[in-house]
Amino acid sequence: MSAGIVLRHWALLFLLSISGPWQASAKPKLQLPSKKASPLAASPFFIFPNNSQAENNRPRLNGQLLLTVNTVPDLWQIDPTRNQTGSILHTFIGYTSLFGIVESQTDVFHVIASNFTGPPDFFGYQGYTSIFEVHLREYEGSHDTQHMVKVSKVVDIPAAQLLDGFAMVNQSAGLLMSGDAQTGVLYLINTRLRTATGVLQDALLNGTDTSRASGLAHVGVNGIKFYGSDLYFTNTAKGVYGKVRLDTSTGLPTGKLLVIENYGTYLDDLSFDHKGNQYISEPLNGIVLRKAGDTTAQPQTTLFASLYGANSNAFGRGASSKCILYSTFAGSPSGVARVNAGTHRLCNKI
Repeated sequence: MSAGIVLRHWALLFLLSISGPWQASAKPKLQLPSKKASPLAASPFFIFPNNSQAENNRPRLNGQLLLTVNTVPDLWQIDPTRNQTGSILHTFIGYTSLFGIVESQTDVFHVIASNFTGPPDFFGYQGYTSIFEVHLREYEGSHDTQHMVKVSKVVDIPAAQLLDGFAMVNQSAGLLMSGDAQTGVLYLINTRLRTATGVLQDALLNGTDTSRASGLAHVGVNGIKFYGSDLYFTNTAKGVYGKVRLDTSTGLPTGKLLVIENYGTYLDDLSFDHKGNQYISEPLNGIVLRKAGDTTAQPQTTLFASLYGANSNAFGRGASSKCILYSTFAGSPSGVARVNAGTHRLCNKI
């Protein structure tokens, strides 16, 4: 059995075996336009030990990948040029899980740490969420005993329950945005003032059921990314992809939430390329591509890459990896895969 078939087999078993709305019958698969090119293949190159579940990933300038895990509070660094090569950079004592990660300055990252229970509940707890800064400018690797990873707490967010997505809004001002998937609140984090403020709460950011036993039905706003002047978001339980206009100087919303598309299936994290094309992780299919400038009147969504359990993605950095999309995937096993987009027509435009 090939590696790809093994991955699909185990990931599908994971989706079908746990209770709650992750079951394949709970939502229809994404309806994609016909007569489109076949999706690209995803090649797993790192599998987490001990059934740890990958959550998010962020490429470093040196080509290495930083990955968060939501079953243990470990931040990993993975070498994408060598199979099954990685190490734990830091363990966040006092927390159970890591979620979103953003690069706020070159080799300076911010990470969400919280307490969370995985399937079948997928539930976060109030009073246990914090934002940390991870400083890697001097760190060269696991062999570097002189320059250790520098980690410091930025702010606690006691009202938050399940902060998940993370986005840079204004780099020079140190403004980040995160969404609480259980309460439907967007939090503006000022890393310089070390503050976190709820700036918007809306039904479009909520799930469909608030009870703990509802599984993924209570998981609302998930992936968020800032592009242009808009904050784009996915809603897992509602299958909605939308956006809201922000004041880039303050990070505050200036308009109403808008629905771009209702996909009718679970959505997770997303990324943008330099042209504004959007790559949305959709766990039951893989990574879907929505071209820049799309409107609901002219949908151009296609399945970019097949990968069951896909939950976050990001393009590599540098000439050698700018056409490689790295995607984490959840399930059994869980890890990270590469999608070589070098043959895709969009690659030379990225």
